[in-house]
Amino acid sequence: MATILDQYFEKQNTIRSQIAENSLPPEDLLIMQELNYRICVLETFQSFCKSAPITMDTKVMGYHFQMVDAYVRFTLNERRFGLKADAEGQKRRETALSSFEHVVQDGRKRFSSFKAGTQEQYKTSISQYVHTILPVWMQYRNTYINL
Repeated sequence: MATILDQYFEKQNTIRSQIAENSLPPEDLLIMQELNYRICVLETFQSFCKSAPITMDTKVMGYHFQMVDAYVRFTLNERRFGLKADAEGQKRRETALSSFEHVVQDGRKRFSSFKAGTQEQYKTSISQYVHTILPVWMQYRNTYINL
């Protein structure tokens, strides 16, 4: 996640320089928006992983997972715009979205009956879940705008 974020920050700095020089091509505005969106999502998921509780208290874990799950649902339903796609591109979008939804459903099933065996197990498991979701989410986002 950090490497991708670093790459995105580098691209963001380039765009900011172009904006400061009044030289950002108008056709790159959509790229700028997508880049800012992805940075926000990646940083939010990174924060969820870092702040995951180290506990066996099901109420604490449940609350944290509700927050993660709400944000995952947000990424499933938000920002369904980007570059226009032909029939083949639209089919790739639908396939990528279906894959993303499947990964999310699997995670929800796993966490619906989650019971930690150790203090660290929830933190480890939620981090694994996030690291499973992110590549699929990025593949889906790339069907709209490939960064």
